[in-house]
Amino acid sequence: MRSGVKILGILVMVLLLQSTMISCLAEQQPPPKIPIGVKEPTASGDVRLKIYPDGWIKVSGHISTFSKPAEKPAATIPYHATYQCRYEPISVDRVLMKCHGVIGPEPGALESIPEEFRGQLGELKFSMSYAEKFTRSGPTYNGAFMISLPEAFHVNGSFKALDGIGPMESSFMLYADITLWYSKLNTTRANVEQMVKMFPFIKGFMVALIEKLTEGEVRISDLALKPVKIGDEKAELKFSFESRGDFYEGLAKFVEKLPEFSKEMKPPIEGGVKPEIPPEVAEAFRGIAKYVRELKDVRYEYAVPMSGNLSASWDGVDMILRINSSTIYKGDMDKQFTEILRIECKMIGELLKLMSKEVGEEQAKAMEKILDLATNSEYRFSESSFKFSTKMNELGETVTELRFQDLWVKPKDLKELFWVIEYVSRVSPQEDLHLTIESGATQDKLTLIRISPEILAAAKPIKETRYSSTWKLFNLPFRKLKVEFSKNPWRVADLNYIEYQAEFKGVKHVVEIASNSTIASIKPLMNGLEIIVSGRAGRLGAMNLTIPKSAVDGMILTMIDDKPLKAEMGASEERYWIYLTYTHSQKTIKILWEKPEITVNVAERRIRVGEEVEVSGRVMLMGRPLEGVKVEILLDRVAVKSLTTGVDGSFRTTLKLEEEKAYEINARYRFLDREFYGEPVEVAAYIPFYQKPWFIMMIIIVIVLIAAALIIWRTRRTLSRI
Repeated sequence: MRSGVKILGILVMVLLLQSTMISCLAEQQPPPKIPIGVKEPTASGDVRLKIYPDGWIKVSGHISTFSKPAEKPAATIPYHATYQCRYEPISVDRVLMKCHGVIGPEPGALESIPEEFRGQLGELKFSMSYAEKFTRSGPTYNGAFMISLPEAFHVNGSFKALDGIGPMESSFMLYADITLWYSKLNTTRANVEQMVKMFPFIKGFMVALIEKLTEGEVRISDLALKPVKIGDEKAELKFSFESRGDFYEGLAKFVEKLPEFSKEMKPPIEGGVKPEIPPEVAEAFRGIAKYVRELKDVRYEYAVPMSGNLSASWDGVDMILRINSSTIYKGDMDKQFTEILRIECKMIGELLKLMSKEVGEEQAKAMEKILDLATNSEYRFSESSFKFSTKMNELGETVTELRFQDLWVKPKDLKELFWVIEYVSRVSPQEDLHLTIESGATQDKLTLIRISPEILAAAKPIKETRYSSTWKLFNLPFRKLKVEFSKNPWRVADLNYIEYQAEFKGVKHVVEIASNSTIASIKPLMNGLEIIVSGRAGRLGAMNLTIPKSAVDGMILTMIDDKPLKAEMGASEERYWIYLTYTHSQKTIKILWEKPEITVNVAERRIRVGEEVEVSGRVMLMGRPLEGVKVEILLDRVAVKSLTTGVDGSFRTTLKLEEEKAYEINARYRFLDREFYGEPVEVAAYIPFYQKPWFIMMIIIVIVLIAAALIIWRTRRTLSRI
């Protein structure tokens, strides 16, 4: 989303610095590179396409290319360059784009150039920076730059720019103080004075040329090089440049005039007549100009750069140019980038019209179809990152690598995308470039990629899992791929599926893991698994595992960073499943299993029948209390009560024993389809002898006998008196 003002500003500064460098170091430049042919590059790497039920595709991976010249170059300077950007959402409607890059020669690469020039590169100082801010008139840029070579030249300047929106004109202003030392620059005071005198003519030519090429849309109000002090050893000058106008319209006018301009530059043919410009060429450039105008209208329609900064500096010690930038965008940046990409694709389409005769009709139609797919697709960049790097050695061999992560695209037609992949694999096959097609998922739905026997007869994947297949980019019959959608059995959105083979007690088992986290490592333990995961900080992480029942010896406990984590668990005929959620950052998840330790205690081992005995106990697992689990109290192996353990894993209740006998009291804990028991405790219920029936009967009989004896005795006594 870099605006025309930025481009114009950078170009003007580059031209100014380039002119200064050319005049100052004309006799000290390294030998130029000799143009040579380059063999067709080879590519390698891995690209992953994860297809989601809503039509979006997440693209990640890396691609490396290697190219070498047909002949060894006469002279070259080995170098390396890296540039990477990352987009990070910082609020609901704001995205931070951070970029940094480096470029410089390889170690020892400058040994072949003159020592004097090498020393001057080490002494060279360069820096540039600007701050960006969005206003009602449009984005504004305020910056400064400096380039210096001790006792040779020193340029210190500043610039301001406005990328006008609506009726506001754009503007660019640059001012610089220049100091030149004659002796080091191989020039004289007279040469500098002559250059200053000639500058008004240069200004007139430039003003007329730019206003003609842009039809007055871009106006130069100031272009001057004025002397401050021209002494015997050095000269101090002031440079100024000011321009206003509609830069986008000016660029469109310039593009429209390019065919006519190129016609004027060409030598006449026979008869002194200039060659005619083919109508299709003029039409193509008019089309490009049209899209430049569209770019002006859409550049801030959905998102705007609220603030930002850029800095660049040359490190003479390490011989490295470093660039850093950051920009905060407000609005729908994905929509904004999508619209800009569509316009750029249309521009490329106009250029392809000019190349159709050279590339052939069939290839031109294919390219047109690919561009149509790219133009009518949607894109998301707000959580993506990419890294570009290149390196060239002294033989002219170049290695280029592109790494990208979480780029999202929604093609207008998935079948057309498969056609493009097939076309590329046939036109430019690369056996070392691997393509993985994965099933994406929402929490409810899962994409299934169906590979028919007809496809497998023509090409076979080099790797295949339950939800992915990896192929060599070589003659792929992907037009026959079919995509279906089903219910997501894992309940994990954006899942990554892994089949991990672990060995427990000498037996190998396959553990299935579905998670939206990045799984950094999986390590088997004596009694479980340790899984290290990561993800975007603050986001919700989810994981669903299935483990064969034969691998689990005990009940399952889930932990995160060595703290218990509640999880949903269930069982099928042959496997246990564990579903857990957590907040993202780097986490260590442990899935452990062990038999719980259940202790059972009674207050008394012998009680009277009809009284209550107090039963207590505790459930522990790996030395930790199990809180909130259901425990059944068994009386003679029959469940009579259900309790819930407390914070310390304890439970407590009372049982009334109604019969005189020895009772077996125990506790049982059920985990899914398994049962675990404590050590049973015996309690004897007894009836005191004086409460037993026979004892009461004996007492009754004795009482009856005594009563009978008394009656008989009294009767006899009475009779004896008569």
